[in-house]
Amino acid sequence: MSSREHSRRPRVVVKVVGGLGNQLFCYATARALALRCEAELELDVDFFRSDVRYEREYRLDRFDLAPHRLRSTRRWLPRALDLRWWRVKRLLARHGLVPGQRAVVEEGAKHFHDELLGMRWTGTVLLDGYWQDERYFRDARAQLLSELRVAREPDERHRSLGQAMQASHSVAVHCRRHHHRLADGSVHAANGRTGLDVQYYRRALEQLSARVRPDHLYLFGDEPQWLSAAVPEGVQATVVDWNGGPGGEVRDLWLMTQCRHCIVSNSTLSWWGAWLGSEADRIVIAPRPQDLEYWVPNARGWQEIDW
Repeated sequence: MSSREHSRRPRVVVKVVGGLGNQLFCYATARALALRCEAELELDVDFFRSDVRYEREYRLDRFDLAPHRLRSTRRWLPRALDLRWWRVKRLLARHGLVPGQRAVVEEGAKHFHDELLGMRWTGTVLLDGYWQDERYFRDARAQLLSELRVAREPDERHRSLGQAMQASHSVAVHCRRHHHRLADGSVHAANGRTGLDVQYYRRALEQLSARVRPDHLYLFGDEPQWLSAAVPEGVQATVVDWNGGPGGEVRDLWLMTQCRHCIVSNSTLSWWGAWLGSEADRIVIAPRPQDLEYWVPNARGWQEIDW
């Protein structure tokens, strides 16, 4: 292909943002759109040079992604000012003021942009948002399952544990609590609602046990010891709390995908730990979306329960 023909190909550029779970949503949506349009894929990672609040790092380099370009430019401003400039550029894109490209800027987490499914793009399109909805990329599931595999071979400890998970009715149970912690120790969410409590996990385990007999529970999340209170008597459980440090979330994600079944929380990492499992008989139990500050629509086929 000549350079001139190469330049005429459509291009999908996506701003990759947030923690690992959100980064995966950004990639999956952009990759699915690029497949539908036979377009080149470009990942814009400038967000991470200025994430002053959480200091997250780009983690998609740990996966076997499809060929793509990586856009990473030098930061000239102090981080706080650079983040403001990043937001200004988003505002310009929203109003169509970025020359040479069409921008689709997410209007809100609960707004679904169905134009990403029906249209066939020409030129360059910029995706700016979190894109937390399976409908954006459900048609590319087989391709994504092959690309969103951790590229680095797990160490002996993780490999051995993964084999044990696959050989039994293992269950990954995940919690997310720290974003909602109050001074009195309770957990808070948007609109005054309490976050997922122990009763949710007990109810989820009851629903799961009605279909299969869980052999071993593996407890994940930002406070996995807290989940021990939900473990039924006589059921083995392992608290997975040793994957701290840089890249620990990638190792946690890989282990969750090795489990046969999943109980997810209001966490994008938890969501992907369930979605990336390839077992045809996998049971995933998830909270029915309500008014939590952090929630993602559940994938098709997951069993929702009230909490």
